[in-house]
Amino acid sequence: MSSPNMVPKQALDYIKRKNLTPAFSYKDVWNEEHATAFTVAKAMQTDVLADIKGAVEQAIKNGETFDSFKKNLAPTLQGKGWWGKKTMTDPVTGREVHAQLGSDRRLRTIYSTNLRSAYQKGTYDRAMDSPAHPYLMYRLGPSHTHREQHEAWEGLILPKDDPWWNSHLPPNGYGCKCYITAVSKARKERYEREGITIPPRADGTGGGTLPVKTTAPKTVSKQYYNERKGIIEHIPKGITPGFNWNQGLTGRVAPVFEEALKKGSQKFPAQFEEIARSLVHNTVFQEAHNSFVSRAAAGSIKGDYLSPVGFIDRTIAKWMKQHKNINVGETSIINMRAGLINGPKGARHAKAADALSNLEWSRIIDYLLDASVYFDPDGKSLLYVYEQDAEHFVKIAVQAQYRKSSHGTVLTAASLRSAYKIGIDEYSRISALQKIK
Repeated sequence: MSSPNMVPKQALDYIKRKNLTPAFSYKDVWNEEHATAFTVAKAMQTDVLADIKGAVEQAIKNGETFDSFKKNLAPTLQGKGWWGKKTMTDPVTGREVHAQLGSDRRLRTIYSTNLRSAYQKGTYDRAMDSPAHPYLMYRLGPSHTHREQHEAWEGLILPKDDPWWNSHLPPNGYGCKCYITAVSKARKERYEREGITIPPRADGTGGGTLPVKTTAPKTVSKQYYNERKGIIEHIPKGITPGFNWNQGLTGRVAPVFEEALKKGSQKFPAQFEEIARSLVHNTVFQEAHNSFVSRAAAGSIKGDYLSPVGFIDRTIAKWMKQHKNINVGETSIINMRAGLINGPKGARHAKAADALSNLEWSRIIDYLLDASVYFDPDGKSLLYVYEQDAEHFVKIAVQAQYRKSSHGTVLTAASLRSAYKIGIDEYSRISALQKIK
């Protein structure tokens, strides 16, 4: 790793908080799901996945080179039979495929992608916490060659909350060595006067001074269909599908909250509900959520910036298993996007006069805890309905994401799709649906 912005503690914490998530294809765990899921395609055995995750953690902790990483991990994987090519059955299609398991090339991809993502997460978090650094700058890494679009982004300085970073925070593809660096106002002004120094390439060519750019380039997108998830996305040109998300947008509360829920579920299963409720009513959690609402309302955080607002309780998890054969497991956290407050949906509901007030957004945690819950067969979502009085209600749609595995369908993420006020007529329609609790 050669980025000047190494932050090993934050990077290590980011990897440690991830849950082991076996997946057959890299498309089974997608975009923001990677914020809380550690996965390697074709690593279907949890012990193999745990060995790989442990090796990544060790590499970050000790600053290991790839050669050291490979030397420590390869014999373990070979001993467990996760090496070379092997015939496997795809749990989604049921077809047999000749799959590539461990190899030197795959280990290099695992090492590079995980370490670079973790380091960039740490750098982003540190920059967001620093009032002295209101900007981020895009830099090229030490590759012999670079993608054309990445070269065009070299020296781009934008406010750290600019929405451009939501889909362009590096790494932006397999093997991408690009990185960000935090920039103060004074340094930005100096770069605008003097440009930035570009070191020569490994072969001695290139180098010199490059003028900086301070306007986000126009994003040209291409349509991409993830057939395993059944979703269509528009991916910015120059970004590999699956990399068009910002790992920093999970905030700092979400992974801590999820880890606390997981430990509570494992150690005190009978008291899980009480523990989870106490966590979301914790002063620190409440203050973090209130700050999230205030910042979203003010527009200082936008789009896909996430904050946890609740969890899928045992009653709902049991119902989903019995009636839909969906395993919730330990992935029970419910996230909310800042865009629900300040994005197009928020604007539409404001125009329709049914938008939630800032106070009501702050109380969304309590609404989720105390609401009646229904299953919407059309949207395949959970509908939470909170009664404010006999004629006024808050409707909250929670969209769940799933992946198929050899153990059945597993919930991988849950997030608020919408939340707004409804009247008695809409409430009557929803109450006719299948009630969960």
